[in-house]
Parts: sequence; structure tokens; C-alpha cells
Amino acid sequence: MKRMMKTISLFLVLCLLGSLAGCGPTGGSPAGEAPADNAADNGIMITPMTPGEYLVEVTGMKPMTVKVTLGEKDIQAVEVVTHEETPGVSDAALEEIPAAIVSEQSIRVDTISGATMTSQAIIDAVQQAIEEAGGVADEFMVTAAGKEAASESRHGMGSAQVPESWDMTYDVVVVGGGFAGLAAAYSAVENGAETLLIDKMPVLGGNSQINGGVYASYTSNIADDMYAKLGLEPDTAEKHIEDTIIGGDYMGDVKLVRNLVYGAPFFLNMMLDNGLEVRESITRPGGHYGYRTYTTINGVGADIVQVQKKMLEATDATIMLNTKMTRIFREGGEAGRVVGIEVETKDGVKTVKAENGVILATGGFSGNVEMRSKHVPALTADIPTTNHVGATGEGIIMAQEVGANTIQMSYIQLYPFANPNNGVLDAYAVIPFSGPSSGIVYVDENGQRYVNEGERRDVCSRAAQESGGFPTFSIFGQEIVDKGGFIAETQLTNGMKDDRIFKADSLEELAQIISDHQYAGNTINMTGQTLKETIQRHNEFVENGSDPEFGKVIDKGVMMKIDKGPYYAIPQWPSVHHTMGGLTITERTEVQDIWGEVIPGLYAAGEVTGGVHGTNRLGSNAIPDAAVHGYIAGQVAVTGNVPDFVPKQ
Repeated sequence: MKRMMKTISLFLVLCLLGSLAGCGPTGGSPAGEAPADNAADNGIMITPMTPGEYLVEVTGMKPMTVKVTLGEKDIQAVEVVTHEETPGVSDAALEEIPAAIVSEQSIRVDTISGATMTSQAIIDAVQQAIEEAGGVADEFMVTAAGKEAASESRHGMGSAQVPESWDMTYDVVVVGGGFAGLAAAYSAVENGAETLLIDKMPVLGGNSQINGGVYASYTSNIADDMYAKLGLEPDTAEKHIEDTIIGGDYMGDVKLVRNLVYGAPFFLNMMLDNGLEVRESITRPGGHYGYRTYTTINGVGADIVQVQKKMLEATDATIMLNTKMTRIFREGGEAGRVVGIEVETKDGVKTVKAENGVILATGGFSGNVEMRSKHVPALTADIPTTNHVGATGEGIIMAQEVGANTIQMSYIQLYPFANPNNGVLDAYAVIPFSGPSSGIVYVDENGQRYVNEGERRDVCSRAAQESGGFPTFSIFGQEIVDKGGFIAETQLTNGMKDDRIFKADSLEELAQIISDHQYAGNTINMTGQTLKETIQRHNEFVENGSDPEFGKVIDKGVMMKIDKGPYYAIPQWPSVHHTMGGLTITERTEVQDIWGEVIPGLYAAGEVTGGVHGTNRLGSNAIPDAAVHGYIAGQVAVTGNVPDFVPKQ
């Protein structure tokens, strides 16, 4: 018996699905008998495999070993040999998934609700065993006959009418001109497709233009030099995956997280090669436990959008602005392919045929009060949003009209550090986000800390709302300005000019300036002595490398004290920011219908989709999520192949 094993972190195992350990053919009696010639009954030609028992190491919630017994053309038995799954939670999956795989001769079996990770691990183990035996796993992606019959009896969700003739025809039609849409259009045209990009707004960019310009990538072409110069520990893909999964409370789709993480360096390097400038810093913001976040030179997403626009405009792609999608056309019948869209233009309503596919990159719905409060009733109109006026979510609704499924729609994130007067995420609101690893301190209206500054956004937002007052503040000193690398001089100067950043020679004076201001008509009374004591206590934590108050991770030599003036403060308050939920997609960015089947010809990327971030998106994961999945969508729509930067599972 031979066994191949790799020692890697829990969540890399989740993503890479472990190392297959196979043993040579034994010809021994299987633990359970498979139905005779079941694969043949399904009309599938099965590639011959090397019969025998195969031991596979995978991870559900925890590591497990699965024994898979294969015949030449069938799955004869599946047995979970060892596991550490939670009793009572995973029992059904441990019992029912192996039986279903053998009974149906398929690895396309339904996972057990509440035990999805356990179910998927067993399925993945069988897939790996098939491949180790020389078989083709896709040949066992069959659907049980009973399910097929039920599916065939369902009414198709095609459009009521599909045009007999079209006003325009392209290979690929991309809807939305932010990070995801620009990446998708560029990828499609570079792969040889005649491509149309439309946007309902008068300019490209949407929310991407006003994004904070922070980008998480575990490595890059400039990473080695930056890490060495800044004295930082290099990051890894495994750690980025792990942080993202944990940050979303284990509710993110691991396959999509892998796309984000492995594609992030590819897209960042492409931007750098085409003129993107970033600041000389790599930060570790809230929820991240690796130094991986880059900041664009001006601290805004427009820096990246401008590079993307320049690249796309150098191609023969067609761009149409002030062009609003009003309908998706999907054929009826068994195939139910999406074949094009209807749009409103200044010249009237037009139909656009998409030979290869339609890619939705229409963004989220934070700006649609009715839609967001439908899923989270507390997010009423009196809570502001960081989003632009076009973030209204109709792309999701139109996709639902042709049968698309959605996921995790009630997971809506607040940005903890927005302008308290209007909810805007301005250039100054990015400083508190970037500063935890350098030593920025968050205080309440009394001048006392109220949260671990290294916590995720949802935790920081909730803590602010429960702090007992309004608003909260970020406090930092000149050393953080000079050495942190994430605060530009113009950013600081303009912030003070706009009265968004306060400056004082002492902490007592800073508290007085804070108290002299009004915030959305509200006044506070922060005492200088309390603020001074808070900062002195935090300085001791930094010196000792331990935070007994809130448990913040302190990297000695990186985090700085706030003990030298001048001192600065930025007022802040939570504002509706990002919708984690959206259309359900596969790792190939194919939109799935309400039965879990792929809708042919329909793809989606960016905030219009769900399932990537789980309950909570870690800050600086938004750009690589949107851009990478957009790039994948463009290539898959044209060639059918996922880019090489995503390792094969």
C-alpha cells in the first residue's frame, strides 16, 4: 500500500482536498455491492479503472480517511475509516453519502443539510480515488434516474418570447462596468471574442470608482522586495484562504475562495505591469492575519479602474454607456440557454444577441433600501450607504426571472469607518481600515477603546453601535503617519482641510477639538484625561506585545506606539457597504438555477454573486473577488476553460 500525504493547513486541505493516498489493486471483496452495470444503464461510457481499494485523506470539518473500493467500471464501496467530525451533526452525512454514491454510481449526490463540509469531503475523496485509479471523475457526475424524471417534468423557466431577429449580435455581452465587468470584457476579447460591455451609468466604474483602493494578495511581483524592506513576514495562499473562510464563519464556498486567492496575484501583477502604482506598504487589516493588503497610490479604486479602462480601450471591444439592461432572454425547452438581453438606450429599446454568453457584473444592492430591508429589516432608509446610486440589484432580479438561484442574501455588511455625517466611504475613511497592524486605536465618544481593532468589519460595526454613543474615532500619532506607509501626505492635508481629520499637539487638545465638533447634529464631551489614559495603556500593550483588554494580535517591531505628537483623530460610524449574497455560481462562474443546474450561457462575477465571502467579507478581498471572477467568466464564456492560475482540485 502506498500513501501520499501532505502536511498543510486545515483550510488548504479543504481547498486542495488533501493528497490522494492509493493502494494497489487487491481484488478483495468490497464492503458493499454496487448495482450491476449501473453506469451503463445511465448511458455513460466508463473509462476502465484499476480495480482495488484506495485510501484518501480529506478534510470535512476535521481530517478524515475514506476507503474507496473501485471495480473496473464501477464504485463498489465507500467507507469512512477514520474521522473527527462532530457527533450528532455529521452522523447523517457519514452514513448516507457513502450509500448514495454507491447506490447511484454517482458523485453528483445531494449533500446533507447542516453537514455540507462532511458530505463534500466524502464526495471529493471518491473523485480523487477515481482519478488515482485512472478513471474520469466527470463520467460519474450522473444524475439519478428518478431525479432526471422529476426535472423533466418541471416547467422550464425560459423567456416568454425570444426575438426572431436581433438589433445587435456579439459573441459575449458583459453587463456592468466595474472591476468585474471590465475584467470580464478584457478577458473575453483577449480570448478572441467579439465583445460588448454595457453600463447603465454615464461613466464606467460604478462602486469600483469609489472603492478604497485596497487589494489583498498573498504575493505579487513586488512582494519579496516589499516584505524585506518593511521587515514583514511573507504571506501564503493557504493562510489567505484560511482567513477568508474563518472571516465568513465557514459559510463561504471554498472553490470560489480558491479562485479569489490564487487569482489575486495574477490580476495584481497584470495591473502593475500596465501602470498601476501602489504605496510602499503591505498592511494586515481587520480579520486578516497575514500581511497581504496593498493600497493604490491615491487610496481609491479609481486607480485600478483607470488601468482597466486603458487596457480595454486598447482592444476592439465595444463599450456602450447609458445603456440599461431591462431583460434577459432565455430559450425554453430542455436546454434553456440564455441567448441575449434587451436594453434601453438613448435610441430606444434594442435587443442584443450573445452567441457565447451573457456575463452579469451588475453589482450588489446596498443602495436599494426596499431590497436590502426585505432581507434585513433593520437596514431601513435612515441608515446611509457607502454605495453609489446605481447599486440597486436589478441584475439579480432579472436573473431570477429566468430561473437563477440566490444564496446568502441576508448577509449584508456595514463599513465601520464611514463619514458619520453622511455615510460616505471617502479617502479618509480608508485610513482606520488600514491602520490596525500599525497601531491605530478606536475609541468611543468617551475616549475609551470599545473593540479589538484587528477584528473583522462586522464585529467592529456591531461594537460601535453598542458603544453607547455616536460616533466613534480613530486615533493615531505622527510616527504612524511617517512609517505606516498607508497614509499619503495629500490624504492627510486634504483630510484636515475638509475637517475630516483633526490634528493637535497633545491628546488633551485633540479631545477638546473632537468635543468642539458636531456629528450629524450630535455633540459629545470627551475628556482629555480619559483619552490620554487610554492611549498610554495601549502603548504599554504595544511595548509588551500583548493586549489583555481585547486580545488584539500585536506584532512587535511593526505596531507603533502613539506617544509623539502631533496627534490625529478621524470620526467614523457604520454605513451599509457590501451585500455578500447574490446569484449562485459554480467555480466556473456559471449561474445556477433553483434546481442547482447550470443555466447555459449565463455567467456572473463580483458583488452580483453570493457564496464567496460567507457571512462577512474581509476588507480588501472585494477587488480580487470581482476582478478575478470577472476574468474567469470572460475566458470560460469564450473557451470553456478556467485560467491556469487556478490550481486543479
